Amino acid sequence: MQFQRFWLFLAPWSRRLLTALMSAVCLCAPAVRGQTPQCSPPAAAEDAILDFAQLTAHIDGALASAWAQANVQPAAPAADAEFLRRVYLDLAGKIPSVTALQEFLANSEADKRARAVDDLLRKGAHAQHFANTWRGLMLAGAADSFETSSLIPQFETWLRLRFAVNTPYDRMVTELLNSPTEPPAPMARGRAVPSPSAFFQANEQKPEQLAASTTRIFLSVQVQCAQCHDHPFSHWTRREFWSMAAFFDRPAMMAVGVEASQPAKGGSSNAIVIPGTQIVVEPTFLDGSRPDWAGGSAKRDLLARWITQTDNPFFARSAVNRLWEHFLGRGFVHPVDDLDKANPPSHPELLDEMARQFALHHFDLNYLIRAITATRAYQLSSRAASAGEGDLTQFAHMPLRRMTADQLFASIVQATGFREGPRPTQRGALPDLTSAAAEFRQRFADQSVPRTEAETSILQALALMNGKLVSDATDLEKSDTLAAVAEAPFLSNHQRVEALFMTALSRKPAPEELTQLVEHVERGGVDRNPKKALADVFWALLNSAEFALNH
Repeated sequence: MQFQRFWLFLAPWSRRLLTALMSAVCLCAPAVRGQTPQCSPPAAAEDAILDFAQLTAHIDGALASAWAQANVQPAAPAADAEFLRRVYLDLAGKIPSVTALQEFLANSEADKRARAVDDLLRKGAHAQHFANTWRGLMLAGAADSFETSSLIPQFETWLRLRFAVNTPYDRMVTELLNSPTEPPAPMARGRAVPSPSAFFQANEQKPEQLAASTTRIFLSVQVQCAQCHDHPFSHWTRREFWSMAAFFDRPAMMAVGVEASQPAKGGSSNAIVIPGTQIVVEPTFLDGSRPDWAGGSAKRDLLARWITQTDNPFFARSAVNRLWEHFLGRGFVHPVDDLDKANPPSHPELLDEMARQFALHHFDLNYLIRAITATRAYQLSSRAASAGEGDLTQFAHMPLRRMTADQLFASIVQATGFREGPRPTQRGALPDLTSAAAEFRQRFADQSVPRTEAETSILQALALMNGKLVSDATDLEKSDTLAAVAEAPFLSNHQRVEALFMTALSRKPAPEELTQLVEHVERGGVDRNPKKALADVFWALLNSAEFALNH
């Protein structure tokens, strides 16, 4: 109690300094198995606002206590090269360049990992990857609809611009829910007009689909199971589902050929009748409260205000859980779309505190990103300390995660310098990768299985081994990277193999790997051609599990 009182009365800069020192000690001296952690931050006061370093220390302390209580030995810290590859995939959506990797490895500053994250956020390098990630979440299956797929570039542009300037999450959701449902002109001056209207098109502008998607994505509540009957496994009722759908029900929102819900006879203009019944329902929030119509606000605006208010029991927790799953491979609540009493979180107090701090920081996504990536859990190796330490709910090692389709495509482009079609003749012109990316996304974009569990299918493996993308990208005449390495007169075969490892796997080869592959190159492979043998090495690296996994 005395220490906590002392902590609260410290000046902010003093707290940050002390927290950093305590966190450093935690990273260097983890708790001994079966013992109480040797360092943990003081419990946050009810009204305390923690900066990201303090939140990191709080997370580290909570997880260290959990490991000690469960008798779990955390994995060793990840090496610098492993960390940089991981944070580039998680933030930038692709592996780092060799130049970025070499500069990071040569940097001896103690805070270089935090600086690397800051640099990516400051440059907006995460904006496109986060746009891809949230597009996949909000428009799941939309590519199957021609009308919606034509709006995807507009939606991605809208998301990318907001992530680039760190738009507060509550404002982003409010903008989306209040946006015009009809799409703008598809192009202006050759560029996609930013618009989130694809969200409404993907849900066919049907109130029941919009209600289900809105609650699932932004609140992680599976209320759609109550559309036709009361939820069989949870407390949600059919009336509650349609009371949420009523926020989206109005003739102006209905697409041509889509039947609107029947207006309620004798009820208010906002009331509707549940299809197939005589039950009249008014727009009502999931907590049972009703909107205040006195101000004359539109229904969707009132819904957005309720969803994003700081004391909403779902909104902040849902966002924190999704971000934790994004960076750690698994959320505190699994699956992430199911925040329910019947599905409790693995670390409830920690989730609640992170959600509280997220709200206190005005839903600043970059604040959470900095805190999570600085944690000891995020910076652990993917190799568990022992064979029996595989429980992902403990976050005692980094699980192997299959790359998304966008990550895999962008990483192949990064590693190979792949250019689709004729090379640009104008200096500085960018190649058009749109069609190749779309084809790759269609083949590999499977979100039905968690990335920590999914395996590459036979068709996907064949596409990588024999498909045009990898074949062209490992062709001596078409791959900028391979051609540069093979033709450089100042490189030995040892250096060429090392360069390909750094390019594809973000690490140097182990001694036995180097010896074996250099011998293969010098023999010239089956064609007795050292350059073609070098291309074989590059092809094998790009088709390895190590390349396709985030670890």
